[in-house]
Amino acid sequence: MPEALAAVMACHMTICPRCQKELTFLGSVGATLLEDVSPMPLVMKIPSPNVPVEQPISITENSIKCDVPAPLRKFVGNRLENIKWKRVTPGIWQFPIPLAKHSKSSLRLIKVGPGLKLPDHGHSGSELTLVLQGAFSDEFGSYEVGDVVEMGEGFEHAPVAAEGTDCICLIALEGPMRFHSKLARIVQKLTGF
Repeated sequence: MPEALAAVMACHMTICPRCQKELTFLGSVGATLLEDVSPMPLVMKIPSPNVPVEQPISITENSIKCDVPAPLRKFVGNRLENIKWKRVTPGIWQFPIPLAKHSKSSLRLIKVGPGLKLPDHGHSGSELTLVLQGAFSDEFGSYEVGDVVEMGEGFEHAPVAAEGTDCICLIALEGPMRFHSKLARIVQKLTGF
């Protein structure tokens, strides 16, 4: 899996109790299968994934707060509200996450104001989106905190943030988004969005 897409899945694993249970179960199945295998020397040691278990969301009386998933904390800190956002357009901000120099994918946090719509766009590769705060909908459905949405190269959509709170998502792209409007393409060139 490309680095950016793997990062989205690692973050999802830290906030999804159901997937954490399934991963634990699959790990025990693998361990059981290995019990009957004769030991053999390994030529290369393969590191096992270390997926930390966290509390998914803490809800207070006045707002919903979501801690930053552990794999992102070294880039953005511990709280979503403390991120140093870069404005793309009124109501839309981004925070690019650095990847390895050889990576052909990109990873960024996107924040969209309540009720705002992203411009119609398609994709020049796979896109994985993890909702960290708020919610959004598009032509294919509605998505809430913890949901992962996969869009392939042939899909086009215009996501709309739900009312009530900013929608914050972690988005991995294998290629740049293809915006339909000329203005959106100009903004994309100027901001790297």
